[in-house]
Amino acid sequence: MKETKLPFKTWKYQEHTKIKHLVFADYFDKWIKIVGKSSPLNYFDGFGGIGAYEYKESIFYGSPILAAEIIKKNSEGLKRDACLIIIDSKQSNLDNIKTILELRKLDVEVKFINSDFDKAINKILDKHTNLAPSFFFVDPFGFKIKLTTLKKMMKIPKSEIFLNFMYDGIIRNLNVEQASNVLTDLFGSDEWKSLNKFSGQDKENKTIELYRLKLKEFCEFVYPFKISFPLMKRTYYYLFHLTNYYLGCEIMKSSFAKYNHGRVEYRGRNQNQMTFFDYDDIKFKELKKYLLSEYSKKTKTFQEIICDQLDETVYLVKHFRQVIKELEIEGKAKIDRFEKETKTGKPRTGLNEEDSVIFS
Repeated sequence: MKETKLPFKTWKYQEHTKIKHLVFADYFDKWIKIVGKSSPLNYFDGFGGIGAYEYKESIFYGSPILAAEIIKKNSEGLKRDACLIIIDSKQSNLDNIKTILELRKLDVEVKFINSDFDKAINKILDKHTNLAPSFFFVDPFGFKIKLTTLKKMMKIPKSEIFLNFMYDGIIRNLNVEQASNVLTDLFGSDEWKSLNKFSGQDKENKTIELYRLKLKEFCEFVYPFKISFPLMKRTYYYLFHLTNYYLGCEIMKSSFAKYNHGRVEYRGRNQNQMTFFDYDDIKFKELKKYLLSEYSKKTKTFQEIICDQLDETVYLVKHFRQVIKELEIEGKAKIDRFEKETKTGKPRTGLNEEDSVIFS
């Protein structure tokens, strides 16, 4: 924590944290606009922190402040109603956030809860059984997150979770006896113990695969975004996004790609260097090959393909659309368009969700 001449305290701003905040703000703004059209909303910041960062004498704000700014912007002159709930185990952190909100005149509806996150959120969920759609940003310093709690959170209709899965810390504690119960709570079972027989990249892949499968037991779309150390070629953590709507998964992937040179991962400061697979012609060839293999002699609507593949692959909806249209031109797939003509009477050439794709 840095002492400054400011009337509030700040932390040092790391590059990976900046990327996390950019993606969060971009997505949360869209979530409020879409889900808030028909319902009041809640935003839960599970580990509020102190709300501000400093880098080269510039001030940047954390997720509670960003959320408040977005809520206020989307509420002015509109009928969107959103409540901000900030939870933190340190009262001093909440006081710092409150000071920032007052200084920035962010007079949104806010509730501060000084408590352990798991205890606080379970108390809320048990007491209020008819909560409005809620967005949960769960960004702990460690990994004391219970799978059972996440499951309860996702039972709220139209709700989503943006979760920091602290991979580096988890891997370092797989053989620590004192962490055993915490890891069992995290994975929802003791299946994590099997991870010890793997090493290197296999261990990372198996860890993420296991955790994702556990989340998929109660959530339809689960995508893990890899975050590397800024100056090391090593994974720091994963940001898991949980949603039950394919549009949410697509928008989050697009938000991530927007700030990471088209990729759905953060590779550190060397990420500007393009790999062979990053070039579109190579990427699209791989996707064509994959689709022709996966759906050989099958007929699927475009929406079915998206729902099948969106959280299983690195590709965005625009990639699937472009590749399938190219397969049509190449005679390797046929598109049976639900509406044959445009409003002006011309033959349709686009690809919509309800259109059927027949693979040869």
